[in-house]
Amino acid sequence: MRKRPAQNGHQRHYEFPVVVVREKQQYWAYVPDLPGVYGRGKTPAQAKRDIGEALKLYIDDCIAAGDEIPKSAAKVVNVDTLSVAVGE
Repeated sequence: MRKRPAQNGHQRHYEFPVVVVREKQQYWAYVPDLPGVYGRGKTPAQAKRDIGEALKLYIDDCIAAGDEIPKSAAKVVNVDTLSVAVGE
């Protein structure tokens, strides 16, 4: 894992909402603000650790390329499961 460059001896901190879902025998984590950045694991905790590493790499790449690091537009308000019936 690459370390983020420090600014004046301090690390910058970024916050993004993360969604974790279960699909078959895997858990997947993704960031709604950053399409293509995801993590996976056999447990929700592993998926969250994995996406944490993916986020660090994404931010490192933005910094190295001189790109702006996106700010999170999403705020978690509610997470739920919805069931709908369609048809007759």
